[in-house]
Amino acid sequence: MRSAPVLGVMMMMMMLASLVGCGDQAPRRSCAAQVWATPSRPGAQLQVIGSWDGWLTPGITMEASDDPPWLMARIDGEAPPGEHGYLILEDGKHRVDEHNPLTTFWSEQEDLEVSLLIVPDCEQPTLVIEAASVDAQGGLAVRARFEAAQDGAALVSASASASASASAAGQGELKAQVEAMTGEVSLRLPAAARGRHMLTVTARDAGGRLASATASAFVDPVATRWDDGLLYQVVTDRFRGDGGAALAPPMTPGSRAGGTLDGITAEIERGTFAAMGVTGLWISPVYTNPVAAREGRGDGHMYEGYHGYWPTDPRGVDARIGGEAGLERLIATAHAAGLRVLLDVVPNHVYEDSPRFRERSDDRWFNFAEPVCVCGLGDCDWGRHILSCWFTDYLPDLRLQEPAALAMVYEDLLWWTRRFKVDGLRVDAVPMMPRAATRRMAHELRRGVQGEAPFLIGEVYTGAGAWGVDVIRYYLGPDGLDSVFDFPLMWAIRDAVAHESAGFDAVEAMLVQIEQATAGSGAVLGQILGNHDTTRFFSEAHGDAGGDPWAAPAEQAEDARAFARMRTGLTLLLTLPGLPVLLYGDEIGLAGANDPDNRRVLPDWDALGPEQLATRTLVQRLGTLRRCLPALRTGSRQAVIVEDRLYGYVRGEGEALVLLSTADEARVVAVPVLAPGAHVDVLTGEQLMVDKEISLGPRQSRVLVRADSGCAG
Repeated sequence: MRSAPVLGVMMMMMMLASLVGCGDQAPRRSCAAQVWATPSRPGAQLQVIGSWDGWLTPGITMEASDDPPWLMARIDGEAPPGEHGYLILEDGKHRVDEHNPLTTFWSEQEDLEVSLLIVPDCEQPTLVIEAASVDAQGGLAVRARFEAAQDGAALVSASASASASASAAGQGELKAQVEAMTGEVSLRLPAAARGRHMLTVTARDAGGRLASATASAFVDPVATRWDDGLLYQVVTDRFRGDGGAALAPPMTPGSRAGGTLDGITAEIERGTFAAMGVTGLWISPVYTNPVAAREGRGDGHMYEGYHGYWPTDPRGVDARIGGEAGLERLIATAHAAGLRVLLDVVPNHVYEDSPRFRERSDDRWFNFAEPVCVCGLGDCDWGRHILSCWFTDYLPDLRLQEPAALAMVYEDLLWWTRRFKVDGLRVDAVPMMPRAATRRMAHELRRGVQGEAPFLIGEVYTGAGAWGVDVIRYYLGPDGLDSVFDFPLMWAIRDAVAHESAGFDAVEAMLVQIEQATAGSGAVLGQILGNHDTTRFFSEAHGDAGGDPWAAPAEQAEDARAFARMRTGLTLLLTLPGLPVLLYGDEIGLAGANDPDNRRVLPDWDALGPEQLATRTLVQRLGTLRRCLPALRTGSRQAVIVEDRLYGYVRGEGEALVLLSTADEARVVAVPVLAPGAHVDVLTGEQLMVDKEISLGPRQSRVLVRADSGCAG
């Protein structure tokens, strides 16, 4: 493990090196724009119509290709550089191009979704990052490819604006190797400090034209991949105050409590997250929010914007939580510890006082109705109006079918990513935006930050059952989001463990269904027991999560059965495949009914009761085991026992066996899948000689690993 830099901050250095092309020319960029399609019946005639000529028909006829039955149409001679919508026309009926994941909207046809064609400007050169990686010596290596403009002007120089630690600042000039004939540009930052580095590479051609691209890589992260990690969710205002001070409860459940970014930084420095095996932090929105309290969604209670979801300035960090300096220090401290940071972003709406709303309210940038259509209230049901309704009458909903509004949003996301070198984004309210919008956000972020692109995990809030699986799958794939939260599995776990109203067979069935539905998507699902929008798992287990969050808040009880259920749920969370996401306070069984009762302040560590301490110890042991044992993170999962009150599965090739019981009686369990010999139950530290059976006490969980695994304790 590399040590953190002494100063813990990054400096910006300009480093320039160039080689003259000596008459050689890099490859010219290709600006061919083609559309490919197959007819639905033999002999059918296909055309392409588009916005470049006002959607005139007949359009461009698709001709036979060298690869029947594929037909092809060249668009680059018809459409100028820029963005264009198009459709494929067959026998008078139009359809989108199913082979193109990017779409836009034809506003004149009541926001008809059409395929998106981006025609590049070949009068300008381009630069593409081919690789950004960390070598064995801890150096950051970047390789880029320059492609000349159509006039063939040679590549003559390259420069790099690199983030570097103070420890690397005195190592001399960073040299760029430029191969004019091939267009290859290579850079290396030696002895790069631990953390995320973003390197903006700029190439210049003989005509003085510039092409640039941003490369990103993380040096020595705790986890090399997101599905190799454990994400911890923080609601900043309810976590810790400056210096890590424990917070007093807010004046009302909807008031600010005073948590700050410095409070999170202090817990990083204290080692709180390292002790739990945490590899990344999900931070609640940091936007500047209004000062005034506002009435909630028809409940008569007043709320402040402590949560961050009411942006008045979509590029401002709220001074009350520490401002830009506080966010910079938090991210620098996290990166120096090898932790990734994921920011919560809100592209769906703004607060009514936002200058953007005042300036753009007449430009089709927002969804208007008279009266305002507030989601789920009156005749404004979620089903019919989800893409246009407002959360409340003071949160104008952006109309992302408007290209300029969408461009503003993805440019915001790129700004946050580059300005603070964040590692990923949690995208709020995904189903309230067209899928075309989230796909375009993903496309622009991956194009704007190359090498290790920012991780995108979306909030796709669903109910239980098969329909929820279909909904989350809709947003995934190589052209969509990297991840979504697995709400369908969360509900199944709550029924089986917190309520004991269903058996473990329901959990296994849901796991299998989700695995099959998402196979091939490339996605890693965020596994949760709950989040800031759900009741707390502990209170579901205790049985009082359904009370009024203002008048009848859930009890923080020393309920042994509820804590046993809590620990069973946490054992599941931390031993299943995927990216486990731990809501702050769940590691100690924090109580809470619906919002805002589920967002209580985190208690002082010194004030925890015995059951809370035992729960925290379990999380620390399992988090540490997960970091140590690769099979528990990315290994296969095989169910070996699936009963109503008993569940067992193996991770990897027998490296770990997880046994869970919600039964009130002890059991003797046959475990033929384990090789005979010494094993350790990581939850208790108990060493067991396993032959063919093992005892399991009432409501006991065991996580068994081989005693010689190196991860047993």
